[in-house]
Amino acid sequence: MRRVVSSVTVALGLLGATVALAGVAVAAPAPGSSEAPAAPAGKKRCTVTDERLRELSGLVATKSGYIVINDGTEDAARKRVFFLDSKCKISKSPVQYSGQGPFDTEDLALSPNGATLWIADTGDNVFAKERRKRVALWSMPVTGSKAPVLHRLSYPEGKPHDAEALLIGNDGKPLVITKVTSGKAEIFTPAAALKNGDTEPVPMRKVGDIALPPTETENPLNTFGRVAITGAARSPDGARVVLRTYADAFEYDVANGDIVGALTTGKPRVTPLADPFGEAISYTTDGKTFLTVSDGQQFTQDETVDILSYTPSTSTAKPLAKDAGAAKPGASQSWFDGLSLDDITYLVGAVGVIGLLLVGAGIFGILRARRRPPAPDGSDLSDPDGEPLGPRGGRTDDGFPAGDRAGGVYGGGAPAGGAVYGAGGGTYGGGAGRGGPAPAGGAGRGGPAPAGGAGRGGPAPAGGAVYGGGRPAAADGGYG
Repeated sequence: MRRVVSSVTVALGLLGATVALAGVAVAAPAPGSSEAPAAPAGKKRCTVTDERLRELSGLVATKSGYIVINDGTEDAARKRVFFLDSKCKISKSPVQYSGQGPFDTEDLALSPNGATLWIADTGDNVFAKERRKRVALWSMPVTGSKAPVLHRLSYPEGKPHDAEALLIGNDGKPLVITKVTSGKAEIFTPAAALKNGDTEPVPMRKVGDIALPPTETENPLNTFGRVAITGAARSPDGARVVLRTYADAFEYDVANGDIVGALTTGKPRVTPLADPFGEAISYTTDGKTFLTVSDGQQFTQDETVDILSYTPSTSTAKPLAKDAGAAKPGASQSWFDGLSLDDITYLVGAVGVIGLLLVGAGIFGILRARRRPPAPDGSDLSDPDGEPLGPRGGRTDDGFPAGDRAGGVYGGGAPAGGAVYGAGGGTYGGGAGRGGPAPAGGAGRGGPAPAGGAGRGGPAPAGGAVYGGGRPAAADGGYG
């Protein structure tokens, strides 16, 4: 029976997986459709060729070139602040951090006067086994004349957050912006003056929420890629700030230096971005252009890490296609009508996952059933009382398999009419063996057995028998 159930489970699982794959294919937008418009390609400024810079996550433009940092890395040679010229070549020796260095650097920001470079050591992957209890910022002269100075921070109530965007206000206070998978991003700022060095963290307080307008810009990460904020920058004149996701750049006007007010109440202009895994953005020194770069760890070796430029858009976000047209009356709408393409894709994908799990469960059940020999009468050998079964399929409370007491497999007494591999005219047992008649009482494989028949291991009931009777460092990371 178990084999039948397991086979049915496998069949249902395969059916679910097949339906899911077909559903994804049907639900996927056709190339060039209005569901996910492709972003115009950015203009390549230069290609980063140094192998230490394959995981770029922070970018700042300077008059002579660029300053960049890598995402979180275990490679000490990549835990540096790198200075590039206008052709993306290393222009000076990279600057090292003090102590063990940062844990997960994610963004760069300039002070309002452009003299200080700030580094956000605030990454904290939501899938990490252990989340960070504290995060950090580092500050250094933009010239690289001194090593970065450490400033420890913590979130309210010790709650962890993944944050990949940093801005510096007119008052010199940093604004840390979280990366979310859905809903609103949060803005945090230190609640007291920063401390230097390896001190107790300064607590932060929440100062606002950011609700990005929805877009349909095509990107490899789909819906998540359109809401996850991966970088930020402020224009040299301080009049504008920009947030970026994997899909778009959102530019806000800043009045009287109020960045928080702009991000929480402003209506941004939206520029689609084409860099596939972009985690950094900067203004050029004249403030007229966006510069971006992708984290190349997702690339193949043949793909290049390019710094791209975009002309900022003058348009705000357009209404999504699913919102266009007259809506159906509430009474006539079904739950399916309210689902977006992404929602449908996720639902179909979930069916596929369940199907694959059913396939695995069914295969496991079949293999397990095959390892268990059938009973002489074809019944299930599982014990309804939950007692452990012996190696021959019976209970082990008296030292012998149950089959040795009530009609056994591989030997022992058998029900009237003979036995399997046992007495009563069985194979390898009493009656006829493989080569001819056996002596009275039954025989083993090699010759006559004692009166009453015997197996390999001991006496058996009268009639003959055969084969025997009876899975870093602290979660807040290194130094950051």
